Amino acid sequence: MRPILLGLAAATLAGHAAAQGRARIGPTVSSIVLQDNSGANHTYYSVGGTFAFLAGDDGEIGLTVARYKDLSSDACTRALTFYSVDSYYYPVGPKGIAPFAVTELGLARVTESSPPYACGVLATTATTTEIGLGYGLGVRINAGHAVSALVEGRFFQVPNSQIQALEGRANVSLAFGKARQSQLLNGTVGPAVGLLFPLSGPMEGRGPALGVRFRRDTKKGGTVSLQVDYAPLRVPADCPTACEPNAILFAPGYEASLHLGWGRVYGELGPLLVGFPSQTVDRGVAQGAQGGLGADILSGRSLMWNVNGRVLWFQRNGGGNVFLLQVGVSLSPRLVAAAEGH
Repeated sequence: MRPILLGLAAATLAGHAAAQGRARIGPTVSSIVLQDNSGANHTYYSVGGTFAFLAGDDGEIGLTVARYKDLSSDACTRALTFYSVDSYYYPVGPKGIAPFAVTELGLARVTESSPPYACGVLATTATTTEIGLGYGLGVRINAGHAVSALVEGRFFQVPNSQIQALEGRANVSLAFGKARQSQLLNGTVGPAVGLLFPLSGPMEGRGPALGVRFRRDTKKGGTVSLQVDYAPLRVPADCPTACEPNAILFAPGYEASLHLGWGRVYGELGPLLVGFPSQTVDRGVAQGAQGGLGADILSGRSLMWNVNGRVLWFQRNGGGNVFLLQVGVSLSPRLVAAAEGH
């Protein structure tokens, strides 16, 4: 039954690809780092394949199948097969050297020893199906018209398992079909740095947050944005062990803008995902929301500075709410048409 379902899914995607234009297909490999209960890191690998097509507005939709044959650091059995639907967002288009953000949602078939404390004594295993989630950043490099290579880093989680980790992936694809014109206006991307200050709850920043900010204008006058940060945090009170977790912040948003001669000011609102890959009480993905104010300041003919302040809220996996104030700055290529066309 599973090969039939995968065949139908591939046929459906292929049909859409023929209608939409540019598509690609090729093998995907990854290296994933998992922490055990003692906090030690272990590296594993996966192999699989990806089929994706440009669904419009310089975004891709794809299907990836990945097989993690061995994810165990002891005598236990732990293996994973992941079937995911992928969404790639290219703020400056998919041509040339193109940065992107990617999110994945799919079915994870996890095979583990049962019971887990009797590994090597009882040889039984159990297979369960869970919902898996991944998100991260990458860059696409196009070699001519027929070949493209993608490299990305992401946070990956399978709930109700020990798989909450950072992962690096690489894909080489054969590309085919006609290029598609985007219906969005100009997009830009650039590095970002910020500081996190506690407002409420048992967490605070312990260093600068480093990340990437994406931005793209729409024909309706608003702006879609995405910022992904690597944030070092601290639990300052009532924390016996693992009190300094690192987090991956994934913050998409919509910006309502007012354009001026020197740039623009905006208000932003959107959801928030916070991934904790380390072995702590917060390990996994916490959900919340984010919103605030910012300004883009034009600098010369080619650059644009961004300054912003926003409130982050998320609910800890271990219980309790966290409110943080993030104040940041970023630099990116200037959106000439969007800034001067209003």
